[in-house]
Amino acid sequence: MPYYHMGLYPFMGFGMGLIWLIFLIVVAYFVYKLIKSERILAPPSSSAENILAERYAKGELNREQYMQMKEDLKKVQ
Repeated sequence: MPYYHMGLYPFMGFGMGLIWLIFLIVVAYFVYKLIKSERILAPPSSSAENILAERYAKGELNREQYMQMKEDLKKVQ
C-alpha cells in the first residue's frame, strides 16, 4: 500500500519562511524596546549654557564670572 500522505512537507517552504519572518519581527521588536528604554533611562544631556546657569543660580559664580563665561561660550559656538 503506497504512502500518499505528504505530512508537513508542503509547509516546509512557506511555513519555514513564515516562522523566520515571525522570529525576525519578534527580535526587531525587542531590540526596538531595548533601545527606546535606554534612551528614556539615560539622563538628559546638559548644555554648557545650562550648566553655567545652574552654577550661577547656586551661587558658585558671581555675576561678572557668569557674564564672562557666557560670552566665552557664545564665541566658541
